Amino acid sequence: MSESDDEPPQSFKIAVDTSEFFFPGEGLSALLVHGLGGTPFEMRYLGEQLAAAGIRVRGVRLAGHAGAPYELGATGPDNWYESVVHGFEELRQYGDPNVVIGQSLGAVLGARLAVDQRESVAGLVMLSAAFFLPPAVSAALKAASLLGPVVDKLYVHVADSSDIHDAAARQIHPTMHLTPLSAPIRLMALSAQVRPMLPRVTQPALVIHAKNDHTCPVARNVNYVMKNLGSTAKRAVHLEESYHVVSVDSERDRVVAEILGFVDQLRAQPHRAAV
Repeated sequence: MSESDDEPPQSFKIAVDTSEFFFPGEGLSALLVHGLGGTPFEMRYLGEQLAAAGIRVRGVRLAGHAGAPYELGATGPDNWYESVVHGFEELRQYGDPNVVIGQSLGAVLGARLAVDQRESVAGLVMLSAAFFLPPAVSAALKAASLLGPVVDKLYVHVADSSDIHDAAARQIHPTMHLTPLSAPIRLMALSAQVRPMLPRVTQPALVIHAKNDHTCPVARNVNYVMKNLGSTAKRAVHLEESYHVVSVDSERDRVVAEILGFVDQLRAQPHRAAV
């Protein structure tokens, strides 16, 4: 019996694992950081492909994520950043070059880490960087922030699906249907804090963003990042079909290929015994 055309491709008939992950490797360590309201699952496919190429991979779970809505509401930028630093310290012990790969909120946190850790971060990859939200969304969040502490008690219902073009990927992608209003407000505050730091990011950088991203507008985010990054070696890649969560979307394999090409130059050369 053949598969129905409505069923997800075989590659996506997998259990949805939202836990943190670690894959062994050598010569290079990669820290993978998911987005706001997301889970490590959105970075797992990328992590598996990097590991298949021999790269050591650590996928972190940001504080308050992959749980109940109130858990996310109880956290903020400092908690999220602590999760990133903790994962980075785990990788640093191996002594190989470290590359940070962040998506959405993860890209903002990755930029902050690159500034704070300087030469300990060998390269930075920013997927769908969340430095700016759509103007209407930003205006609404700014208005809501005027409510003060009341905001911490407000939760909003969000769409039943994530901003993903690929129907099969969208169908299985974990989605938080009830979101604390404080979370995107805190993301905006973090983005405003990190934007002025971008000139201090001097590591090689790869910026990947979809033209049809409905969550973080491509033009404003990519133009700002590319103009303000202090990196001498920096490159932007625009995806034609994907939406926001590019690590699992239609062009996920291109995302993998672009990242592998970028990080290959950062790998430590293996030590060879003297003859």
